[in-house]
Amino acid sequence: MRLFERFKLDNHQALMWNYVFAAGTGFLLCKQFDTPTQLVNEPWFGLSLITGFWFIFTYLLMTASTQRSGVTITSLSSKLSVVLPILAGVLLFGEQLNFVATMGIALAIVALALVVYKKEASDKTNRISLLLPVFIFFGTGTGDILMKLTERQNQAHDMSFMIAFIYFIALLFGILIVTYDLIRGKSKWQWKNALGGIGLGVINFFSTYCVYHAMRSFDNVVLFPLYNIGVVSLTALTGWLLFKEKLTWRNYLGLAIAIIAVVLITLKP
Repeated sequence: MRLFERFKLDNHQALMWNYVFAAGTGFLLCKQFDTPTQLVNEPWFGLSLITGFWFIFTYLLMTASTQRSGVTITSLSSKLSVVLPILAGVLLFGEQLNFVATMGIALAIVALALVVYKKEASDKTNRISLLLPVFIFFGTGTGDILMKLTERQNQAHDMSFMIAFIYFIALLFGILIVTYDLIRGKSKWQWKNALGGIGLGVINFFSTYCVYHAMRSFDNVVLFPLYNIGVVSLTALTGWLLFKEKLTWRNYLGLAIAIIAVVLITLKP
């Protein structure tokens, strides 16, 4: 996504192609396909429709929030939403927390805030209400919970078909958005956007595949803090190495705290 700006790709068209290749990768890897009747009768069918819509809905929310409220508040709202799947793990799925793991989760939230923190050069956040970031917080957290719910409804050893179908639903909404842009004259069709979609789509499918299968090995209270710390820390380091983005002392402190948090969380029995 960071490279889209450099190569002047249309975000909406590249996002649509991303879903094309994410769904396509999943269907190519499927060992068994459901018939339409079997698909509708799958216990995860209804939830997958909502999850597919939620994927693209959350992305559009984040785009709007980034443009109107700034990168920092948007990123922070997105990553701090990790508390919602943690709460769902405890309240809905009966997962247990000990004191050490609880301290690790608390440190993880602090680490996320510090790693994401950057001093904004503009005053956008002073002029816009916090409504969009609030939506981001609940939207991202709800998306994580929906993924967990669909995983619990799917008893198949390989979840490739379900994941591919979720991306296919997101693709349908992506096509509607691109069509709307073209009709309104907000963008012009460019085939080069498909190149960005290939890279993003294949990576997207396999990362989602790994998260879904990790849910079968880890509780929410372990998986989502580790997952978010990993994403934020790797993103920060990649930005520093590849895009020459500067890290502040707060960012470095956050990375150090993240390491401690990971150790504490993984000590959970």
